[in-house]
Amino acid sequence: MRFGGERQQVLAFEAGADADADAIVTDAAEATDRAADAGAVLAYGFVPARHAERVFDALEWESLGPAPLLVRPLRLSSVADALALPARARALFPAVPLLAPFGRTRRSGFREIAVKEPRITRLWDRFSIDVGVALERNASTFERRIFEGIEGSNRRVFIFEDGDRYAIRAMCIFLVRDDAGGRRGHVVELLHDRSVTGLRAASHLLGLALREMLDAGADAALAWSLPSSGSYPIYARHAFFSPPQAIREDDLRMGVRAFDPSLDALVTQRDRWYLSALDRLTM
Repeated sequence: MRFGGERQQVLAFEAGADADADAIVTDAAEATDRAADAGAVLAYGFVPARHAERVFDALEWESLGPAPLLVRPLRLSSVADALALPARARALFPAVPLLAPFGRTRRSGFREIAVKEPRITRLWDRFSIDVGVALERNASTFERRIFEGIEGSNRRVFIFEDGDRYAIRAMCIFLVRDDAGGRRGHVVELLHDRSVTGLRAASHLLGLALREMLDAGADAALAWSLPSSGSYPIYARHAFFSPPQAIREDDLRMGVRAFDPSLDALVTQRDRWYLSALDRLTM
């Protein structure tokens, strides 16, 4: 992970939605001990909300609150779910598509890729100039988590290049799958450089991704983004919002414990983190 420019090894932990609290404590404690012995400077992870207080107390982890889930309804019927309307009211909403106010036309510079791309490292460096704490999203990270096994999967990677294809200005990674609550699109990652061109390119890619999700039968699109993130305004522009806590299908809490005392003040500030769905081990 990155800590204000310094790269260190950490432990990342995620508990399954059906996991038992005792099992979570046991597994996380063992993993934490191994990580500390191996020289990791930090342990962090995501735990189901119903177990979070007990687990974090047992592990001496500090809670950083709920995972930064955002929702963008893609059909009128999903608006009722996102707003937690009564069942009788939901029945009045048809499954009419909610088209994004962005066209299908792919601008010059758009490309879809399915192989590792070394230029991603430079894109991340430009995006993360003000990021305090984050998983290092270099080309190797995306090769391991996205491109290995991408053939035949439903993961798709859109990029936007500059005129001479020297640099990647923006990237959007997404997928569509059947979840417990229905067919959902997931924005795994949205990166861009900090220029106006980069912001516009990322917005264009996200708009195209939402169209693709809708065409694939998704009722809604999900993403993770903190308000302090550089990509958050793009999600807001595309009508993503934080859903009511009571209706979150996969309600996770984030916890953290620094083994290195010098990092404690930094990593316990929620707004210094950069998080996306790429941080989830299930993506």
